[in-house]
Amino acid sequence: MFFIIVLGVTLSINSYVFLRGWQLMPPSFIVRILYTVAFWGMTSVFFLRMYKGDVFSPSLSLLLSEVGFTWLTAVIYLAMFALVIDLLRITNHFTGFFPLAVTTNPIVAARLTGAAVVLAVSSLLVHGYYKFNNPQVTRLEINIEKPLQENALRIVLISDIHLSSYINGEHLDKYVTMINKEEPDLVLIAGDIADRNLKPLEEWDISERFKRIKSRYGVYAISGNHEFYGGEREKIYNYIRSSGINLLVDSVAMAAGGVQIVGRDDRTNRNRLPLDQLMEGVDHKLPVVLLDHQPFGLEEAQHNGVDLQLSGHTHNGQFWPGNLIVNAMYEIAYGYGRKGNTHYFVTSGIGLWGPKFRIGTVSEIVVIDMKNG
Repeated sequence: MFFIIVLGVTLSINSYVFLRGWQLMPPSFIVRILYTVAFWGMTSVFFLRMYKGDVFSPSLSLLLSEVGFTWLTAVIYLAMFALVIDLLRITNHFTGFFPLAVTTNPIVAARLTGAAVVLAVSSLLVHGYYKFNNPQVTRLEINIEKPLQENALRIVLISDIHLSSYINGEHLDKYVTMINKEEPDLVLIAGDIADRNLKPLEEWDISERFKRIKSRYGVYAISGNHEFYGGEREKIYNYIRSSGINLLVDSVAMAAGGVQIVGRDDRTNRNRLPLDQLMEGVDHKLPVVLLDHQPFGLEEAQHNGVDLQLSGHTHNGQFWPGNLIVNAMYEIAYGYGRKGNTHYFVTSGIGLWGPKFRIGTVSEIVVIDMKNG
């Protein structure tokens, strides 16, 4: 269903932008044929990568991803600009507020506007690409009443890596370096480690790269919704475990630092355990950290005595105006929140799905210093 929706929405947006571009083309038959072939050829690259990308060699998959996902993002922003211009045209039809320079030379004005829009979208893409490739460190300090060894614990949280032929081992090396620089006591991964398939993880020797994480009390992780999509979930789980990561699937672990880590299966699994049942053996005298990929039903953690819930999934919308959409969908779509004695943090993720652009959002690792209050 997800891919059917993506297909329908993408075709609709592309058709709208194509029509507006067609209207700006000179009447030359050859120019319009070239425009049509180029436009729909780029659109086809996106769909080829979307549905078959990981079956190709890593180099070809990477090329298809760079071209296809960049095109998708460009078309989305071109469509938004075109929509604003169309609304202005409709308003002008009733009010006549356009200046004479526009109304007396409409085709020249339209082409100049089109050139300005292309330049603006290109600038946004350059900015967004830079933001993705330069992730930030977000810092948070929280106080809890329960005892901590040495009265403090440093947690590094990452989520939504989406490892694939697109976000690959070279990206992961950068993320591991960032994590190790913070000298964490505990590293937690809140799901969507793999994008869909196992093949690119094996090709990039992801397991060995994960083993380079230096964490005093180990690395713990949960699954996300994307581990369900490629039909290789158990193989991906086994591969992640082979890298020394403690993957929690509806299970609880006691970290060496005296913190209990509750790892929920993703809500894509409709048969996952209810949180109260999952936590039946938890000692509430000790700190409880809950990993739950999708930040729905936050009150569950509060009612079950969780001290800190960590989630991802939303990407904070990834690029504007996506952040406005997820803010309307989730109680906490990004950042810190609190309900009673339960602290929450929803990260925008270190990686992303599809386009490598962060416009109005950030890629991040989150450093949480938990201390005794």
